Amino acid sequence: MDVIIIDHVLNSIRAHYEVTLDWFIEEHRTGKYKKLSDNPHYGEIKAMIDAMNCIRKYLGWERITLKQELEFYL
Repeated sequence: MDVIIIDHVLNSIRAHYEVTLDWFIEEHRTGKYKKLSDNPHYGEIKAMIDAMNCIRKYLGWERITLKQELEFYL
C-alpha cells in the first residue's frame, strides 16, 4: 500500500514538473543563457527533480537529472 501512496505523490509532482520543464525549455531556447543554472526556472525545476529523486530512491528506481531530461529537447 505504501508504494501506491508514494507513487501518487510522485505523479502529482511530475504533473507540475512537466509544466515547469516546458517553461524551462522555452526560456532556454531563447539563447540568453550559457549554463542551465542561469535559466530563471532552474531553481524550481531542480527542487522538483530533487524531490522526485528522493521518492524514486525509496521506490528503488533510477535517478533522473535535468541534463538527461533535456537531451531530447535541446
